[in-house]
Amino acid sequence: MNALPRCAWLLLLFCASAGAAGWERIVAGIDYQHRQHDGLDAHVVRIDLDARALEVVATAAAERGLTVSDFARGRGAVVAINGDYFDTSLDPFGLAMGDGVVWWQAPAGVRQQEVLGVGSGRARIFPRAAPLREPKRWMTGAVAGWPQVVENCAPVAALPGSAHFTLAPHPRTAVGLSRDRRTLLLVVADGRREGVPGLTLPELAAVMVEAGACTALNLDGGGSSALWLRDRIVNRPSDGFERKVANHLGVVEVRRKH
Repeated sequence: MNALPRCAWLLLLFCASAGAAGWERIVAGIDYQHRQHDGLDAHVVRIDLDARALEVVATAAAERGLTVSDFARGRGAVVAINGDYFDTSLDPFGLAMGDGVVWWQAPAGVRQQEVLGVGSGRARIFPRAAPLREPKRWMTGAVAGWPQVVENCAPVAALPGSAHFTLAPHPRTAVGLSRDRRTLLLVVADGRREGVPGLTLPELAAVMVEAGACTALNLDGGGSSALWLRDRIVNRPSDGFERKVANHLGVVEVRRKH
């Protein structure tokens, strides 16, 4: 019998371990899974955007360049992840917005990235084919990434990028949305250690689809990949320590006035 492609094999492992472990409730509206099996070490967070006590937030200008831990502590976040790619000056590659203010845009002439926009109880991934150059009125935050790995509830077949970037395994961070855009999904997969190589982009797409994503966006990975949960980083950053990153995405508990 022919061996299964690594992507299909890894997806089978993810499905089997997901069924066995189930979801852990962190707070009302936030559930968590840790998938650890035969080379796969992935953390999945599911956020109910209808939960009125939760708010999805993105980095403000004053928070640029913090570690995920420092961003999360400063915000009092229940969950936080790293965001966009960045240069040596800690400038992100795409649109960045936090607390209702755009603080970074790609320079003129630079091709736009995909963007995750968030607002009160809302989130949407804007594809590169129809780039978001100015935020929608409902948006309070935005984080860019590249490429989109899931579209129409299926992995994107032709992913861009070099073979090293797309088809080699690396630590990965991704964000996705359910079909109705009422559930936000965060995935951080570890890699670059013995027995845990990481994920290729097709494998990341498969994991996102299994987790329930109908659209999903790859964010910065490698040594930047970090997931804060409750009060600490729960994955194992591949550098052995957290990197300072350009921007972040988090979920905080809020008290809304009635």
